Amino acid sequence: MKRLTQHVRLLEGQIMAVGNVPPADLDTFTKDQRALAATMEAGWDAADVLLTSTLRAHHQNRVQRFHDAQARHRATREEAVALVGTLLGTPYNTQPHAKAATKLRSVIAREATEHQGLARQASEARTSTAALAADRAATADKQPAIAAGQRAEQWLTLALRSTLADAVSNRLLLPAWFATVLGPAPPARDTERWLECATRVLLYRLTYHVDDQVLALGPCPDPEDEHQHQWWEELTTELRSW
Repeated sequence: MKRLTQHVRLLEGQIMAVGNVPPADLDTFTKDQRALAATMEAGWDAADVLLTSTLRAHHQNRVQRFHDAQARHRATREEAVALVGTLLGTPYNTQPHAKAATKLRSVIAREATEHQGLARQASEARTSTAALAADRAATADKQPAIAAGQRAEQWLTLALRSTLADAVSNRLLLPAWFATVLGPAPPARDTERWLECATRVLLYRLTYHVDDQVLALGPCPDPEDEHQHQWWEELTTELRSW
């Protein structure tokens, strides 16, 4: 089926070329578009400095657990003080006195355990508190760049989607690198998902200056470039469905 699909796409492209169907230019980007792509990347870089949502939640939970442990320890100490008051206010060898003494021993043991737990958690809580404070400061500093990057990504996505939609609606001959992975025309089903995927491919090529005329995403990027490599893998996986 894959081989047959390749032959059909080849024949479709040859027929369109013979019929003098004008080619769609999906590889030319304006100076403003490249500037927006740079702004978008700067926004990503700024966001990378911040804690991830998962790590931020981890630090917040650790600080909250420490505060909860402190509250329990305070309550235990208050309970111990109240029991001491009961001991002082009741006669020796009476039932209330004996009951308070028995409970006080249990509370003192619990207080010692909670005190040790607080000592263990204190260092981690200080580390998490410092990390969250640094993250808040970085967020305030990087937020303008992040917001600008998000706006740039939205504008570029709309512009590239419009360019692609015009090429499809005018039945232009799509580039070989495009047809190889997405076909010469949108499918009858899941058209919206196809258009979104194709738009992201265009955005990837613009962002990373891909001009390969055979490979839609170009060669696999260096894994050390985490953002590009992750995006390349996501698009590669998504393109398999088309």
